[in-house]
This record gives sequence, C-alpha cells and structure tokens, in this order.
Amino acid sequence: MKTKSIVVIGLILAIVASALFLVVKITTLFICAYIIALFGIALLCMGTVYLFKNPGTYPWFAAFPMVIKIYLTLQLTLSAIFIISENIYNRSFSVNWFILLHIALLAFFAILLVVLKVGKDVIVKREAVVKEKVTALRFMQLDVESLMRKFPAYEKDLRQVRDELRYSDPMSHPSLAYYEEQIQREIAALNDGKDIAGRASELLRLIADRNSRVKVMK
Repeated sequence: MKTKSIVVIGLILAIVASALFLVVKITTLFICAYIIALFGIALLCMGTVYLFKNPGTYPWFAAFPMVIKIYLTLQLTLSAIFIISENIYNRSFSVNWFILLHIALLAFFAILLVVLKVGKDVIVKREAVVKEKVTALRFMQLDVESLMRKFPAYEKDLRQVRDELRYSDPMSHPSLAYYEEQIQREIAALNDGKDIAGRASELLRLIADRNSRVKVMK
C-alpha cells in the first residue's frame, strides 16, 4: 500500500512538471530542466520505497529520501531561476552552463550520500563489536549465576562477581583479550568447587583490572 501511494505521489509530481509545457516556452533549456526534474522525482520515489521495504536499514537509509528531498528542492529552484529569466526577463543562458551546474549539484549530494554510507558502515561495525562483547559478558554472568545455584554456600561471593560483570563496560580492545580469556577460564575452573571464595576474590581483581584499562583506552 505504501509503495503504491509513493508511486501515485511520484506520478502527480511528474504530471505537474509536465503541465508546465502548457504555459512555458519550449526551449532546449526547458526540456533539460524537465528531464532533470523527472530524474529527481524518480530518485525520491525509489529512495522512499527502499526505506519502507527495508525497515532494518532505517537509521541509515532514512537519510536517503531526506537528502534527495533537499536535492530535488534545490535543483527545481535552480531550474526555475533559469526558466523564469528566459521566459519573463528574456535573458537566455547557456544550456551547457545550466547542465554543468546541475551536474555539480548532483555530484555534491552523491558525495554526501557516500559519506553517510561510510559512516553507516562504521556504526554497524561498531555495533557488531559491542553486541559481541555484550553477549560474551552476558554468558559469563549466566555461568556465574549457574555456580550460585550449584554452590549456594558461596552465593554472596559469586553474586559480587556477577554484579561486577553486569556493570562492566562491554567495549574492549585486543590488548585486553588476555584478561577476558583469563576471566572466562577462572569462571570455568570454579566448577570443581575448590577455594571458591579465594577464586572469587581473584576474579574480582581481574575484572577490576580489565575495567580500569577499558577506561584508560577511552
């Protein structure tokens, strides 16, 4: 339904642009402006349709129709200035300059979209890293909670370890892999039930060391 509505809006805009043939002197410049306007309308429709069909890409692709709206507004304004000057003030401009200005305008917004796309890729990559780290910390918390049920006598010591993991910053750095692997090994080793209180204290120290280094690297 949304796609059909967008297509209808695009057709209405195209019809309005075509209606100008009834009142504007038909020149090479006007025909070029008409084709460029249809191109902008088509871009806007395609970008909006893509946005609705790919809701998962919304944070990035919402920028596409927004940028195209600005591009379409500016290119129509530029065309209007040339056409009004030609039809009302009888001042003719070079078609080559007209096309060149439109190419420059399109290039500017194309570069803007590329920059936005690069920024989106960086954000997605960052989110993937954060998600991976959050998942790893969550699994460690679940392992500790399992140990709390297995060794209820040491619930207080293990709860401290769980809480420290829960409030740890998920971001990390490759240089901290040693601490994170050691934390995972120490948690796994607790299953043998030996010196749980002492090992819990050592885990708290490792987690504190890891977290302090995360803060330094920010």
